[in-house]
Amino acid sequence: MFYPEDFKNRVKEVYPNWEELHRGLDIGESLVGERLYNSALQASNSISINTVLAATSLEELKKEAEAADVKMNLYREWRKLFESNEKTMRKPRSNG
Repeated sequence: MFYPEDFKNRVKEVYPNWEELHRGLDIGESLVGERLYNSALQASNSISINTVLAATSLEELKKEAEAADVKMNLYREWRKLFESNEKTMRKPRSNG
């Protein structure tokens, strides 16, 4: 699977220490999507009532919510790339 450089750079910026994910992006693994999804889901689920109660400020809570949103948006973008790749792979070749 092909990942555009800007997508790879943004993923690496959000996940700077996840070498396995970086390698997957560089070699075009489709498992990148599963990793992004699981991470986004975990980030979204971590914003619980306990997180709200433990937050020392609204700004801190907002920052956590925005980080979870960025992760989910990266997954959504991966999904679009995957679907686009699937359509390209299914295109019938012309005989000519």
